[in-house]
Amino acid sequence: MILKKLLPIKKRTPVRIEILSSAENTSLLHNDLNQILLDESSCCEYMGYVDKDGSTRVKIECTVREEEKRYTWDQLRLKLPPDCYLSVEPTELLIEPILIS
Repeated sequence: MILKKLLPIKKRTPVRIEILSSAENTSLLHNDLNQILLDESSCCEYMGYVDKDGSTRVKIECTVREEEKRYTWDQLRLKLPPDCYLSVEPTELLIEPILIS
């Protein structure tokens, strides 16, 4: 009989980058994200909302791999218009079990 047991593997979770901007910048941001990210179509979510002062804003959340985080962050900081706010959710260690035989 072969014994199998689960051993934990530590790996990094994806990183969530959030961009807050005026709605007028949406097209520009979309184009920049297409150039910067490997697969923008499946990793970014766009949400429009009205701010407290009545202006229309857009919130873009992009989930990127840990390996892409630094490059993506640097490129976005260089390309974003001055009225954009950029933040990143810190990574956490994720422990996934793997089957060892």
